[in-house]
Amino acid sequence: MYLLLWAVLAASIALAIHYFRWLKKPASHLRAVLKTLPVLLLLFYAGLAGAPVLFIAALALGALGDACLAYEGEPAFVAGLAAFLASHIAYAALFWPSIEPSLVVASAWRYTAAWIFVVLMGMTLFMLWRPAGRLAIPVAVCGIALVAMALSALAVKPILPAAGAALFVMSDTALAIQKFLVKPDAPVMARLKPFVWGAYFAAQLVFTLAIAGLPSA
Repeated sequence: MYLLLWAVLAASIALAIHYFRWLKKPASHLRAVLKTLPVLLLLFYAGLAGAPVLFIAALALGALGDACLAYEGEPAFVAGLAAFLASHIAYAALFWPSIEPSLVVASAWRYTAAWIFVVLMGMTLFMLWRPAGRLAIPVAVCGIALVAMALSALAVKPILPAAGAALFVMSDTALAIQKFLVKPDAPVMARLKPFVWGAYFAAQLVFTLAIAGLPSA
């Protein structure tokens, strides 16, 4: 089991790195599979490690969101948005029983991070409100759920969940900018896409290590 866990974890990371080569390729079923596999392997790892059901659900919903966002078009984006909304709620529900609000108030870095999450999301939603058009409300709901999840992660004692939440906030903020504020042929897209994918997978990996732990003999 020890070796299997390490093999699954290594395969997930290797496939996530490999997917960087597919970021510029057009949407296809193969690209969707390659995008979904890294988090599905984290899901498999979490299941083998005996992680909580809510965490497994959050990863499964994240993988579903990955599959949807691998395709172009508004229906695929809305489906991905719904999947990640449910994933954020599952993460928040997972952290909720362990939260200690006093930790955020008493710790300078947690308090500062909390305000950064709130202000960053507020500014992002303000900038996106008109460009997002009829998707503005669904995007805002998902953004609020993301911040609620991030604040919940900040209020638990271990540091790793907070780090994962920060990476998730950065990834989703960059994704929103990429989707609504930057033209597809803009030069900055060459940097935005790798950042979105890298920060997102790193967030899921950090959450997995925080909740399921590293393999132990």
